[in-house]
Amino acid sequence: MTDQPVLRLTLTHLVGPADAVVAPQWLTEHLWCQARAVDRLEHVRVRVAPGRIGVAMFVLAADEFGAVRSARAVCARALGASGELRGWRFAE
Repeated sequence: MTDQPVLRLTLTHLVGPADAVVAPQWLTEHLWCQARAVDRLEHVRVRVAPGRIGVAMFVLAADEFGAVRSARAVCARALGASGELRGWRFAE
């Protein structure tokens, strides 16, 4: 096992109002704007459907926990920084 960061895939799901749809390109850009250097984000892909958003992020991290923590931090900042995402939350 190594402590060197490797590229890790994280999947996050967001839920919102049943009829709400967010533009994928806008959301991708918004997520990038919320990322900080410490997040070590490398790639973002989103898929949207009414009331649901799937976010795939590739993050450089030493372990899976660190990758998930970074991805959730970026998503949390994105949710808090835009009125467009009012009513959206992490699916648990």
